[in-house]
Amino acid sequence: MVKKRFTPLKTFILGVFITYNKEMSGYELIKTAEEWRYDHFINATKASFYYTLKKLQKEGYIKEKEIKKEGNRPEQTIYTLNPKGRKEFEKQMEYFLNKVEELYFDLDVITPFILLFGFSKSKEYLINALNKQIKTRKKYNQHINEGKRYVQSHELYGLNPFMILPIQHFELHNNAEIQWLIQFRELIKNIDFEANIKKIMKKKSKGVIIS
Repeated sequence: MVKKRFTPLKTFILGVFITYNKEMSGYELIKTAEEWRYDHFINATKASFYYTLKKLQKEGYIKEKEIKKEGNRPEQTIYTLNPKGRKEFEKQMEYFLNKVEELYFDLDVITPFILLFGFSKSKEYLINALNKQIKTRKKYNQHINEGKRYVQSHELYGLNPFMILPIQHFELHNNAEIQWLIQFRELIKNIDFEANIKKIMKKKSKGVIIS
């Protein structure tokens, strides 16, 4: 088992090199990543692609083959995969397939304090905030559906149906998050913030520890 995990982007880049088995520039790599709809499953900017290419080069997983200059276009560095990169890709694949990682959601950090916060603000404030989150998540589903249609029309899809799995995974989590947010909103609607705060204060005054 590999000791240190690569970032998803590093592993993805090595995978693209291996899949196409050819020299590639940063521009070609990003274009290919966009065709694979990488934005559905990797949080990365174009700048991070170029940064990661340089890092992979420095670490010896890929190497610079040449620098091309065509007309008035910016120079393009052409990279090729090293044997070390192919071996590391296999190790990283084993890692990601065997490692079970926790899922963390940022909103979970504040949920234990919603009762107190909602009491000091208002139900309306909390409900409006959750409505915005639900609306945003539903827009994600539109983006997901566009991505699914595009991938299914990709020339490689018939031979590599696994291409759509990360998008389906995103869709599954996104829909689950929408349902959780709806339950969260309904809980806020049905709870009596003031009454519960008073009961908690009464318990605290009697020496009951509220964890």
